[in-house]
Amino acid sequence: MTAPGPVGSASVASAGSVHVDPHGPAIHPTAVLWHRRSPRSPAIPSAASLTGIDIATLADANAIALAASEEARVLLDSMEVRLRTLSTTVATTAERCINSVRGPIMWSETITARANALGNDDVFVCMGTTRSFDTVENQLLVEALESIAAAGRALRGPTGGRVAAKDVERIAAAAEEAARWRREPRLAGIKARRLTGRAAAKVRGGHRSGQMSAVLAVRRRSREPFRPGDLVGLSDEWTRALHALVLRVMDAFEHPRVLTLSDGGLWSGDLSFRHPSAPGRGPAGLSVRGRPILGSQSDVAAAPWAHLLPTTGIHISADLGPDEISERLAL
Repeated sequence: MTAPGPVGSASVASAGSVHVDPHGPAIHPTAVLWHRRSPRSPAIPSAASLTGIDIATLADANAIALAASEEARVLLDSMEVRLRTLSTTVATTAERCINSVRGPIMWSETITARANALGNDDVFVCMGTTRSFDTVENQLLVEALESIAAAGRALRGPTGGRVAAKDVERIAAAAEEAARWRREPRLAGIKARRLTGRAAAKVRGGHRSGQMSAVLAVRRRSREPFRPGDLVGLSDEWTRALHALVLRVMDAFEHPRVLTLSDGGLWSGDLSFRHPSAPGRGPAGLSVRGRPILGSQSDVAAAPWAHLLPTTGIHISADLGPDEISERLAL
């Protein structure tokens, strides 16, 4: 898949300039910036802000990659057994009874029902109990299946055209299998819901934690689809040049170097970055305290989005070190 480059295929050490860590190998600035993203910032909107690729394309790429993953295959291979051992709970329902009582009487509802029945004293509203499959574990399972099944729609869109022909059939088969399991009667009435902290602790620490490992693996992969090196392949050469400038300026600050998504841009203290092609508030490109920061114009002059960048601001040349950058920003 290429969007514009194949995910994970870019050589981290060879794509443009590198960030040299004295305690480790050289890493491309794009990968470093992605590694510094706050875990609280959702992956796909953050990647859109960093690379300029629209969210719909990134979501389709995520769905296709998920359906092709080992995590999805492990879950789908276990579905036949998993369906026979679904967790259950007891659901209570109000049941209108005439001339009989089939459970605890709900007197408030009974009085209302009798008033609507012209005072018929033989009407009772009872609390009935039934077995229900609407549990937290099954909600997570449904969410995982829907995430994999989304690849079927993604393959029919523009992103699907970038998938290698040899992989299309396999990914489509995984998506269809996930959709088929999702339509099973026991799961049909269940909707995915937001997982609370208490429910998450229960799932991870309960007696079904081992059985839920495959479901949680798909959920983690769906929420964190991109590794730092993947973003290098997703970025064009001009975007990577912008990322190198962002990292140089970011390293000149003393505040914590964590990027947090807000208003369509990535923020680290007074520093903000939003790819010119990404929608959002504030100036496009790199800014510090609202003032645009400009690098070498020749690095991005040929970019299709170059006209969206500010033309005036603080110029940071390639030969400036961290201390000199800090002094220039202070001025």
